[in-house]
Amino acid sequence: MTLIPFLVSTWLMMPVTVAQLENFTQLAANNPQQALELYPEYLAELDAQNIDMQVALRIEALLAAMNGRSWPAFVTITESLKAPEIQSVLEEKRFKLLTRIGVAYRYNNQLEQAKLHYQCALGLADSDLELATLKVNLAIVFRLLEQPAMAFQLIDSIDSEQLTMRVKAGYSVVRGNILQSLHRFDDALASFEQAHQLYIKMDNQQHRVSITRNILGAALASKQPQSYVKYRVTYQDEISQYSAKSRDYLTWMDIISDSRQKGVLSAKDEAFLQQHITPLAELGYKEALKEHLKSINALHLYPKQIAARKGEQALPDNLGKPWCALL
Repeated sequence: MTLIPFLVSTWLMMPVTVAQLENFTQLAANNPQQALELYPEYLAELDAQNIDMQVALRIEALLAAMNGRSWPAFVTITESLKAPEIQSVLEEKRFKLLTRIGVAYRYNNQLEQAKLHYQCALGLADSDLELATLKVNLAIVFRLLEQPAMAFQLIDSIDSEQLTMRVKAGYSVVRGNILQSLHRFDDALASFEQAHQLYIKMDNQQHRVSITRNILGAALASKQPQSYVKYRVTYQDEISQYSAKSRDYLTWMDIISDSRQKGVLSAKDEAFLQQHITPLAELGYKEALKEHLKSINALHLYPKQIAARKGEQALPDNLGKPWCALL
């Protein structure tokens, strides 16, 4: 019997405990669909008088719905949190709730709604770490809204030394992305390399490999071929773990690097670049792509306008209104 079925069968045989709620949180992060399937039966196991556990379970179920991009479930669970009898308990959890709603909007590319909900949570942080994490999330939204100066102001106000290693790694990635948006590619490369080192220390191979893409793009944009070659060698065998679009970006960067060395762009390579500009820009590489093209005198290939992406299934506006007077 695998671990997840064992946990599920065990949970359904006994009253819910704090330890089991922690296990549910792990399941919501790592196997959100399984968590959502478990959620109704798990909720039924709770004592109707145990409001604290009911609220905690619903908020962790929001995490599962968010990670699984199950937006109808996310809305349903949020609606269940409006019950009058749980508001006194929910009052102390408004920061987590509003932040989680904000992340859901961001995942669904409803950026203005994400910004509003993050701003609602700003005055509710209980610690410097909570506030710093929220600022990172808000900075991401400002960058995606193409307001990099505001994003940098937020990210630069964070004392990174107070962050845990995991949060500091994420902070370094976000800072690097913002610096790229400001065309500060040397600084972006340094920030991405810091994240790379932190992921090595945490033995987080997936994120280490993922940030290598950012390093390669920034190295090319900052005209540091030695750094590109250094990280490209180790990346060769690891790219198979990623999607076709990730491989497309690697091919893009190899074409740029090769074209620089040869001083010429073949018709075949030019066609590849033109075909992949829009999907790669939508992945967040806009500024790096422009700088790459500029370096080989091919900036004319970049389209005049790239439409903003929208969520697959829009969430209703102002989901957090019951818990935020600003909405």
